[in-house]
Amino acid sequence: MKVTNSLPVVLLLCCILHADPVVVSGGPENDYESWITRLRDHRLMLIFCRNPDWESGDLYVTFSHDSGRTWDSAVAIIEDTLNQSTVSFVQMPDDTLRLWYASNEIDDYQIYTAFSTDGTVWNKQGPVDLGWQPWDRHYDPSVILEHDGSLTMSYRGPDGGYIAHCPAAGTWDTAKTCVAPLAYRPRIMKHSNGTYLYAYHRRTGGPYDYDIFVRTSTDRLNWSDSVRLTFNLNSHDPFPNETPDSAYLVYYAKAEYPAYNLYRRRSFDAINWEPEEQITVASNNNTQPHFFCGSNDIYLAWAYAVNYPYDHDVYFERSLYLGAAEKTTCEIQNRAGTLDVYPNPCADVLTVCSNTRETLPTHTIYDVQGRVLYTSTTQLPASRYDVRWLPNGAYFLEVSSGDDCLIRRFVVIH
Repeated sequence: MKVTNSLPVVLLLCCILHADPVVVSGGPENDYESWITRLRDHRLMLIFCRNPDWESGDLYVTFSHDSGRTWDSAVAIIEDTLNQSTVSFVQMPDDTLRLWYASNEIDDYQIYTAFSTDGTVWNKQGPVDLGWQPWDRHYDPSVILEHDGSLTMSYRGPDGGYIAHCPAAGTWDTAKTCVAPLAYRPRIMKHSNGTYLYAYHRRTGGPYDYDIFVRTSTDRLNWSDSVRLTFNLNSHDPFPNETPDSAYLVYYAKAEYPAYNLYRRRSFDAINWEPEEQITVASNNNTQPHFFCGSNDIYLAWAYAVNYPYDHDVYFERSLYLGAAEKTTCEIQNRAGTLDVYPNPCADVLTVCSNTRETLPTHTIYDVQGRVLYTSTTQLPASRYDVRWLPNGAYFLEVSSGDDCLIRRFVVIH
């Protein structure tokens, strides 16, 4: 199979799929832990925590009227003594907005709730009764609205990740059902097929070793064995949702030198997961992803560490979602040859291993605009290139020989 004009196609798709992120809340403040959704009036709404010292957080809201290209100035909505953090909100069937957040106003951290009709003025209603005493620490709520008007919440409790359910116009159950012992950052989603997926991170080694896991259930009581999604001993902040082509998609933060960056994995059965895909490439930390899907797009918000730990900005990106068929088409590769590049990301020397049907392949490095930066011809099956002259960023390596044209994306981080 001969691939013609392959690189411009790949570059065009790359530009379409991932535009530059938009800074939702910039400046010297410490803004993080965001939650984003689209309201029924088509505005995007995002709530985040502003916490200058990690002990005195307040909650802010901002709106976008143009699908995330620009954002209004943030407005404070929950300001109290001590610390407010870990937010979640939904728009109810009657258009009322319902917010849940953690606060240590009374004794230890508990989950509080408030409601609003416009997203700007909120009526606080105090702690939610989930069966705990005020001194039993529980926090980090993640709430979904189900098709029957009921609500399901995952949260961190004294012994791990828990789940609670509230019937439409009812009250939250107080069964204190633990889904994932020792779990942190539990996040719940419900697939259109009726399956719940519970994502979380938990310790997998030493005191600072964590990885991402998921479990599934159809009744919130009986859960599958956990499936491990990461193995690097330093991944956290998972967030799951359903894609336009009915797949499970989990975003998470993963530490690869020199920083945390966002990755994601996809599955159509929650058991067999595709290889992870790196979403952000930066030398500063990118963490705490939250996203939802439109008909063809992914709306993603996350925390970017401008100056860790006391200066984070909330970033936003709208990107085109590739379904299974489109993704296969996009991965242009001639199966008659192979091409591997490593390490990827790379700091200094990139090793290229290629196997084409003809000799004297041409190696060409392009930037994301399609400009040729370097080209050479070699007979060696493995070549090494000094990439220290390349600025940090993403590039494409094309190996072409006769009818073979192989392309790999690689990242340079110094």
